[in-house]
Amino acid sequence: MSATVAAGFEELIRAEVRRAAEREFGVGLERVHVERPNDPAHGDFASNVALANAKVFQRNPREVAGRLAEAIASPYLASVEVAGPGFLNFRLSARAFWEGVEGLLEAGERFGRKEPAGEAANVEFVSANPTGPMHVGHGRQAAYGDSLARLLEAAGRKVSREYYFNDGGNQMRLSAETVAVEYARLYGEEWPVEDPEKLYRGEYNRDIARDLAERRGRELLDVGREEGLGEIGLFAADWCMTDIRRTLERIGVRFDTYFNEKTLYEDGRVEATIRELEERGHTYRADGALWLRAQEFGDDKDRVLVKSDGSYTYAAPDIAYHRDKWGRGFRTAINVLGSDHAGYFQRLNAGIVALGLPEDFLDVEIVRLVKLTREGEQVKFSKRAGNVVTLDELLDEVGADVARYFYARFSHRTEMNFDLDLAIKESDENPVFYVQYAHARIASIFRRAEADPNAARKVQPAELSEGERALANELFDFPRVVRNAAAKREVHLLPAYLETLATRFHQFYTHNRVLVDDDPATRERRLALCAATKSVIANGLDLLGVSAPEKM
Repeated sequence: MSATVAAGFEELIRAEVRRAAEREFGVGLERVHVERPNDPAHGDFASNVALANAKVFQRNPREVAGRLAEAIASPYLASVEVAGPGFLNFRLSARAFWEGVEGLLEAGERFGRKEPAGEAANVEFVSANPTGPMHVGHGRQAAYGDSLARLLEAAGRKVSREYYFNDGGNQMRLSAETVAVEYARLYGEEWPVEDPEKLYRGEYNRDIARDLAERRGRELLDVGREEGLGEIGLFAADWCMTDIRRTLERIGVRFDTYFNEKTLYEDGRVEATIRELEERGHTYRADGALWLRAQEFGDDKDRVLVKSDGSYTYAAPDIAYHRDKWGRGFRTAINVLGSDHAGYFQRLNAGIVALGLPEDFLDVEIVRLVKLTREGEQVKFSKRAGNVVTLDELLDEVGADVARYFYARFSHRTEMNFDLDLAIKESDENPVFYVQYAHARIASIFRRAEADPNAARKVQPAELSEGERALANELFDFPRVVRNAAAKREVHLLPAYLETLATRFHQFYTHNRVLVDDDPATRERRLALCAATKSVIANGLDLLGVSAPEKM
């Protein structure tokens, strides 16, 4: 029974309630809500099933609750009580708690996780153009996207992580011109540009130019301007992409696929997509341009696909790119985008649906802005990047663990203030320190006990103290938190849970001596609780891409 109990008491209680309803009333219940009450006096779990299904039962809810309570008999329930107008309060038995802890320890790092199966979801995130280093906003997208992918996998979904980068277009030309100006300056020359004010700022452009000079000398100053600019642009894009990958590695983010936008043009996929939209009758020409009838597919206005000069808008390759995702076999595409893409979904989805793809194929998560603050004031300037603070600079100051945890701690749907003063504190005020310290504290307990926290444990059931019960209940809640966070795509639910769990552990440890010399059974039970807590904290931190230190 232990492995089943560890998988989630809510499901077991739902099953018991359904069976009782069938036996007592001949009623088959589809939805049975079971939750942990805020007040422990209301039991370990509670349900409003009699109230929520009053029309189904056609009886007084309190009478229904009473009959259900009498009909439910299970070895893992100590009692089922009726409260108020018809609530059911469930109290777990001591046997259930300790077998649940055993099951958790047996599952180890698999606790709360399902084996990924079925079709893979394509999760695209970061996707910063290679025109400079990643900034702190990209860092928030990276932390959220990677943790979301981990949570989806833990909830049983296969995931393919994808980075889409554009190495063509006006932004790339400006990047090439910026580096060309710095490159020419190294040799005492000037590179003519139309508007110097539009060039990129930041010392990294000088770094690119110096590396280019070391590789090619002044060779690219002695060829035609367009040929030279093309070569400079390729070098700059490759340099920036290498820098981006290095930063991603620092923050523990990996991708399965790096997709280059230019390939969509080179093999004709953009042209083929436009042609298909025309053949389906979803375009028209006006003012010399080709327009998509986007309003017919949920957008607020029609969109230009091909400009009057024959060049494509951003919408054209974006639609072709997602058509390609579908062609690669993905049936779910989740795009994690910055706040500057707030209107992106309607525009892109109109083109996708116009191609005949399902409306639920694409989903977009917008990650809002992040502001760095120090002493209450916003930090704005970066010497390296010019007008933004780079992710590398943040990592240099606070480290990858703190950066990832702080990013994940706030809902991606709201703006966040990243408090640098708090981030560098090594105290309970710092939430990541607080959670990691709980893990390290448990490791210290096992070192003192000269015991292995990963060893298999069989414990003799006994009644639990208030602190033991609260801690065990929090541990058993982990699978639900993982499922909920994945379903809602709200990564911040996991740090909130870990901080609550760390508090429960510290409270337990304060009031319950673990290494009891004269009571081996109590000692073993409490060591089992400590081992279970250590395992869940490490598991939860791993889903956030954060380490679980043995010492601090």
